[in-house]
Amino acid sequence: MTLKYLFLTITLHATFMAFSQKTAEDRWVRERFDAMSSDDRIGQLFMIRAHSNLGDDHVASVENIIKTYHIGGLCFFQGTPEKEAELTNRYQALSATPLFIAMDAEWGASMRMKEAAIAYPKQLTLGAIQDNRLIYDFGVQVAKELKRMGVNINFAPDADVNTNPKNPVINDRSFGEDPRNVLAKAFMYMQGLQDNGVLACAKHFPGHGDASVDSHVDLPLIAQSMARLQSVELAPFRGLAQHGIASIMAAHLQVPAIDSAANTPSSLSKKTITGLLREKMGYDGLIFTDALEMKGITKYYSKGDVSAKCLEAGNDMLLLPESVPDAIESIKRYVSEGKIDTQQINTSVLRILHAKYRAGLNSPQIVVLDNLRNDLNSAEGIALKTTLIRNALTLVRNADHLIPLNQNTAGRIATLSIGGKPENIFQQILRDYGIADQYNLPKGISPDMAKNMLDSLKSIQTVIVSLHSLDSKASADYGMTESMKTFLSDLSRQTKVALIVFGNPYVLKYFDNIPVVVEAYDEDPISQAAAAQGLMGAIPFSGKLPVSASPLSKSGTGLTTVSMDKLLFNVLPEAAGLDGKKLLKIDSIAAALIAAGAAPGCQILVAKDNQVVYNKCFGFLTYDKTQPVTKTTLYDMASITKVAATTITLMKLFDEKKIDVYSPLSTYLPYLKGTNKENMLIRDILIHQAALKAWIPFYKETLDSTADKKFFPSQKFYASAPRQNYNVPVAKSLFMRADYKDSIKMIIARSPLRPNTDYVYSDMGMILMADAIKNITGKTLDAFAKDSFYTRLGMNHTLFNPLNQFSADQIAPTEEDAYFRNQRLQGYVHDMGAAMLGGVSGHAGLFSTASDLAVLMQTLLNKGVYGGRRYFSTEAVRFFTHRQGGSTRRGLGWDMKEIGDGKPANMSSKASPSTFGHSGFTGNVAWADPENGLIFIFISNRTYPTMENNKITEGNYRPQIQAAIYEAFNK
Repeated sequence: MTLKYLFLTITLHATFMAFSQKTAEDRWVRERFDAMSSDDRIGQLFMIRAHSNLGDDHVASVENIIKTYHIGGLCFFQGTPEKEAELTNRYQALSATPLFIAMDAEWGASMRMKEAAIAYPKQLTLGAIQDNRLIYDFGVQVAKELKRMGVNINFAPDADVNTNPKNPVINDRSFGEDPRNVLAKAFMYMQGLQDNGVLACAKHFPGHGDASVDSHVDLPLIAQSMARLQSVELAPFRGLAQHGIASIMAAHLQVPAIDSAANTPSSLSKKTITGLLREKMGYDGLIFTDALEMKGITKYYSKGDVSAKCLEAGNDMLLLPESVPDAIESIKRYVSEGKIDTQQINTSVLRILHAKYRAGLNSPQIVVLDNLRNDLNSAEGIALKTTLIRNALTLVRNADHLIPLNQNTAGRIATLSIGGKPENIFQQILRDYGIADQYNLPKGISPDMAKNMLDSLKSIQTVIVSLHSLDSKASADYGMTESMKTFLSDLSRQTKVALIVFGNPYVLKYFDNIPVVVEAYDEDPISQAAAAQGLMGAIPFSGKLPVSASPLSKSGTGLTTVSMDKLLFNVLPEAAGLDGKKLLKIDSIAAALIAAGAAPGCQILVAKDNQVVYNKCFGFLTYDKTQPVTKTTLYDMASITKVAATTITLMKLFDEKKIDVYSPLSTYLPYLKGTNKENMLIRDILIHQAALKAWIPFYKETLDSTADKKFFPSQKFYASAPRQNYNVPVAKSLFMRADYKDSIKMIIARSPLRPNTDYVYSDMGMILMADAIKNITGKTLDAFAKDSFYTRLGMNHTLFNPLNQFSADQIAPTEEDAYFRNQRLQGYVHDMGAAMLGGVSGHAGLFSTASDLAVLMQTLLNKGVYGGRRYFSTEAVRFFTHRQGGSTRRGLGWDMKEIGDGKPANMSSKASPSTFGHSGFTGNVAWADPENGLIFIFISNRTYPTMENNKITEGNYRPQIQAAIYEAFNK
């Protein structure tokens, strides 16, 4: 077949299909129209109010109007989706001609059902988005949700150009003040709706954006010239009229430049509806009136005459008349008086029927009730909402390139929430990123509060101020108080301020003196999360202001940044492709774990594709339940130290060509020469195939015992207070003789090797590795890891010997030691050997949190990059986290999924074979699955009060949790 013939065939097929569809549509419309009486046709012109929460009397009234007057449609307001769907089925069954079911759903069904459906961003927020394809996606999703409820008309988009900051009714319902931006976004929203079976309706013609009065309460005056109207207010409507908008809503406005008749709302003006919209703009779609019960129209006209005059002006459908019987009586009178031609009514009815056919109303309408609410809160909808909000975030000003925040260069950083809830989402996430200094003030700031707060913030180099509980209305000063304005001015003179506005962008007029400003538009939890993520560089800023607030905050203002490859904290699971409800299975497993006494508490974190979708704490630090676990509770990492300190340091030295893993360790530790470990390869140590002993109980040689065989630290080796040569802290008020650290190394060096080199997990090699690192770098392991990784990565809760920086009550205890140190171990490393080495060793000693560990694991999943900085080469990451030949579960230093037949599993079978990480004796695991972009971290103190407690392993809790994560994947 030639290409020309193929194109001809396709064209003929498309033409035939369009002709067939048109023929079917015309046939259906004609059959319906011919079956109607003149009264039926008049009834089709009406759309009345319907609620699903007003009881039986209201339902009976609606049913009576449907049966008596054969009306054209219903507009639903407040209620629940379940009840609305039930009533929609009931009402549709009563109507010979299927009913239009309409809703004001500018930001989705939640506009009328706040708690029942996803609240998408308002149009002003969407106006900031630069990728208009996202607006189409938004229209598609809203259409899906409305159709699921039986709704076939959305009274959206709002095509008003909001040029008046004091507009009391449009404001954040508009896409902004630029007519081109409004048209582009209104068109994409319209297209998304109509491509998916829901008719769009552009409102409020000829343009409500410059109003200073709410037409619900009075008749607004739009006193602009015709030239101005043509270039601003009318421009979006003209474009939509030319490009297929299914319907347009006529507003109740007085616009003298179009019709100078006194007290004549545009909805009643023939010059406006017929002369301008129909004739000059050439629009032939449906025209709705705005609600006919609004004071902007009823103030001057009786409830019957309003409908007749609207019809006379050229409108097709009469929305929410005060009285259908009175309206019909007036229309019939106008027809008899010759004011309305019967042909005009017939033309409107034909338009209505054609629109009904295109909305799918040529077939029976039945809404399936099962699972309705879940469908209105789908994973794809939540993911889209997250994407919209992130793309709207606007970096208005960024003096000194402060954003993205770099904790190394910004100095000490604190957050101050004004008007927000304590521990609000914004501050919680910044804490996850390591910003721990957090303060709060109410909106009404007293002089004493202001003084005390300014004093508290004197030593802070950068203060992130977030404004909450703002208002969209100019009449409420956008929610700002005079004390807030004064305080912010004083603070900005004292220190560097980065201001985050969770509210209407018009409020920016007060902040031209602040050099770093982010506009986040509203206080939705996803908006708060996105703002924090943007500040830290986890997501880019790309939005631009849709309106002008001040000379420094004009429409179109907005700086762009790039993502810094950081974790996004507090992401809804659905936004990362996981089912949040299925993830909740983790909660029940964690509860069972604690109830069984497997551990007194734990932290659990899940990240998918660079996004933390689950980050919760359970239980308490001890079984007496006095102190709950928090996200900043520090836990003893035990053997996770092997990877989170020692191995990552070796990876860096590998990149710098300062170490060769195929060389003997004695190359870097000369004291091994002449021993049986002289030829022991670093590679073999890292995969635990170097024939080293699994464990040596160094501490036992330093104990004395009583007659009843109770052991206690010998005075030969320990003192209760630091003094000369006794300065190695192993526990509270217990200091070891310093030279015994060297004895430990010599014991290892002289220890016998096993007869073969099969896999046997050992601490000994990693103890020696820390010594080698010091020889190579000139720094102890803790100092090197802190300088090279923890500080730069913002891992502010990751360190050795945590009591040097944190109080004991911030650290989970690991044991009530009755065999060596004879006290509670809290802030001192649990591992005996690591304690005797001063709390810093290559095999144990590190303390951390789930959030901090997640940052490190994500750096590795990012192939060595985090926060815009490279820590490891891609080759180093691949080489060290790749399963080594001769081993079924070991990379270099890293543990991996066991793939050997008949060998015990070390993680869930659902994890991919490339999964790497490590576990820790105190109850911890940290796994990263590169194939699925997944991180799973579980941290606990299962060893409290005794390390003999093995219930966490016996109950298989951690693999169960890991399996639940994979089960939550949305296929």
